[in-house]
Amino acid sequence: MDTKDFIQLAKKRKMTVISITLIFVILSLVVTLAQPLKYRAKSRLLILQPNTAADAYAVARSNQYVGGLISEVIYSGAFLDALNSSQFVFDRNYFSGTYKQNIKEWKKTVFAKSGGDTGVIDIEIYHTSPEEAHNIALAVNQLIISGQSPYKFNANQTKISVIDQPVVSSYPVKPNIAINLALGLLFGFLSGCSYIYLFPKERLSEKLAQELFGNQEIKVRYREPSFKEAEPAYIPTQNISTDYEPKIVPDNLPIYTQEEEIVETPMPNFNAPFNFQGNIRNVLGE
Repeated sequence: MDTKDFIQLAKKRKMTVISITLIFVILSLVVTLAQPLKYRAKSRLLILQPNTAADAYAVARSNQYVGGLISEVIYSGAFLDALNSSQFVFDRNYFSGTYKQNIKEWKKTVFAKSGGDTGVIDIEIYHTSPEEAHNIALAVNQLIISGQSPYKFNANQTKISVIDQPVVSSYPVKPNIAINLALGLLFGFLSGCSYIYLFPKERLSEKLAQELFGNQEIKVRYREPSFKEAEPAYIPTQNISTDYEPKIVPDNLPIYTQEEEIVETPMPNFNAPFNFQGNIRNVLGE
């Protein structure tokens, strides 16, 4: 099927494509709303190197190492244990399951990204409550700066400070409703197009019919003509039948349903002389 035939098929079966697309959009909306809505608290930390004797390349390499190490350690169970054991105020019942469950939930809660040799670390906290997201973000920042986290650093060589305090989003950002609906719309449209391509119901042209039915033969079917020979209608089918020959039958021929006896009636002799003899029927000519 070429592009032109597919466009024609899509136009004729556009309601099928629209229906499948709407189904995917509704499913994506249901799945999105079934998940808990979470707010985001975003903050930024900066790694400083007080030792100015080192060259810029050494400082950049050190910042990259320290930032990458912190961004990996923050996901660990040891960091979560240190956070729960600290004096910072936040709802610890949020991580009240088994150790495995707490680690899994913590990895969904925190996100850390290192800026490479710039020494900037982006930390994001996701929570169903905006207040709790802000409190956990403050606790994580203070735990890293104070050096009480599993990562221990020398304060004379490395210093970490907060350059952006936690900022909480005004609306829930997880799950992303707009992106999920857009993905549902895209996958629904592609699925609808794939469906009508794989299961077409209408034949658009002889070329499309040959592609749909393969190398199947064409059967010629004739309507019974009244006087003139009717035009043949071409219908694709599995079998072939071309032995039929149309016959021309006039409409004005008499049709007999049964044999009838033909009785000859004598004609009167109009040349005979007239007389008054005989029956009155002779006068009337009966």
